[in-house]
Amino acid sequence: MSDQQSRIQSPAAAANLYSRRSFLRRAALGAAVATAATLAAGRLLAGGSKQALPGQGSIFEPRKKDLQRYWQRKLGRFRLN
Repeated sequence: MSDQQSRIQSPAAAANLYSRRSFLRRAALGAAVATAATLAAGRLLAGGSKQALPGQGSIFEPRKKDLQRYWQRKLGRFRLN
């Protein structure tokens, strides 16, 4: 019987256990743990290898003609004809 009595909680204790503040605290802690575990697993699976920077044909690298045109405009006023 004492086992059953210890399982039964008072309404104040039950309200404290399921309060909004404790729920938000536990949810934030759970989200932080899940994020940390995901990042750690990603690094372990990737092996820490780094990819090379984009080379020829990258959309972030200017084309040769564009570079030539840019410098021709920039330095064109210094030409001595």
